[in-house]
Amino acid sequence: MRRIARSLALTLLLVLSTCASKPEVAGDVALTVFLDNDATATQREAVQQRLRSMPSVEGVALETREQVHERFKVDFKDQPDLLADLKPEYAPELVHATVTDSLIAEAIEAVMTEVDGVDEVALRIADVDPRPSWIGIIVRLKSSATSEQRAAIQDAVRGLPHAKSVGFEDRDAAYERLRKRCQGKGDLTAQLKPPMPHESWRFEHPLNGTGSGVSHLMDLDGVDGIKLVPVEML
Repeated sequence: MRRIARSLALTLLLVLSTCASKPEVAGDVALTVFLDNDATATQREAVQQRLRSMPSVEGVALETREQVHERFKVDFKDQPDLLADLKPEYAPELVHATVTDSLIAEAIEAVMTEVDGVDEVALRIADVDPRPSWIGIIVRLKSSATSEQRAAIQDAVRGLPHAKSVGFEDRDAAYERLRKRCQGKGDLTAQLKPPMPHESWRFEHPLNGTGSGVSHLMDLDGVDGIKLVPVEML
């Protein structure tokens, strides 16, 4: 399976349109499904139908590989080196949606990650005006992270000058938190399984903080990904 570079994927995520069918409000979460490069038409449709069946999910829309590439030719016209890394045939095919209940966004993400034809699922704070002054940041760890890598990640997170309410959540605690949040949300609780959640460092951070060091966390060995989300998701 052909995949875009990890650093490029993070850059793309920060500017992805949510393709929402309604104006987004503070607290909405933009969810983007990266489809497998070889996903079939049946799988693409099944992913969209599965999302539409989820509670508090709206605005489900497919963005084809060609549409993604054309959009980024405009968005990155002043960054030719970055665009050169995204060939048309390697552009991701995406399914966008908006989760209007941020408390269950991680549970929906976890469930959708297991659906056939899905490569990765990304969450980020929705584009709203005015922008919030603080956001939540989730730094997820790889299950294979060594003790030395975990220690380095901990030191890096705790060394961030502008972070507050810093805490670590193991897999069991994450599952229990999400399970409780999913109660009364249809069969989402039954779809969520204990192995699905990730270990993570979670903290609040100014949205427009400069020189904060957050972006450098992605380069640390043992880090699986970073989510920029509404504070209430933490």
